[in-house]
Amino acid sequence: MEGAHRVRGLVVGSWTRILVTAGVILALWVAFVSLAVSGHLGDLRYVNVPVLHPYPPAGYVQNPFNVADKGDLISVTEAATVKADLVRDGQLELQALEQGDPAAHDNADTGRASASLSALIAKNNAAGVYERETVHVSEVVVGRSADPNDPSIMWLVQERGSGTIADYSKSTNSLVRQQSISFLARYWLQKVGGRYLIADVLITPQSGANQ
Repeated sequence: MEGAHRVRGLVVGSWTRILVTAGVILALWVAFVSLAVSGHLGDLRYVNVPVLHPYPPAGYVQNPFNVADKGDLISVTEAATVKADLVRDGQLELQALEQGDPAAHDNADTGRASASLSALIAKNNAAGVYERETVHVSEVVVGRSADPNDPSIMWLVQERGSGTIADYSKSTNSLVRQQSISFLARYWLQKVGGRYLIADVLITPQSGANQ
């Protein structure tokens, strides 16, 4: 009887494998016919078939800024590094603004972003104020999209959020003015010396009110 059970198990297992294989072949055939009819047979390489042809491959995801091109993938690991470096860079920039010290953001940004922040700090210093920002980010998207000012810079982090921008008097530390905003911010990052630094910024206020 034990031998019979073994034989029965082998038969059942064989039929299961056959059915699974047939299902996979059928799925591939349906995908092939569908793509052939639509004239997009070249997209067959993007079909996700678990085990046989997983797509995207492990460790990669579709570039969220170019969803029309299924072949445009980004590394999950690299995207996480870009995101983490932006958080670090942003903290250094906020410290530089509050201290009124342009040298404090040397390791946070480069190029246009660095020049722009240094100019803002110089303007605040001339006015006798320092700036303190409070930011709450509600959405973060990391991907690749060319910087309009320098197409060679591709990594982009897009943030949506809200916050306050407050100016304080350097002499009295009293609040001079404060603004509440909602924003859409786009940060392009460039790898410099093993870290990603903010290279360019485009911030679009969504709404705001002076207080």
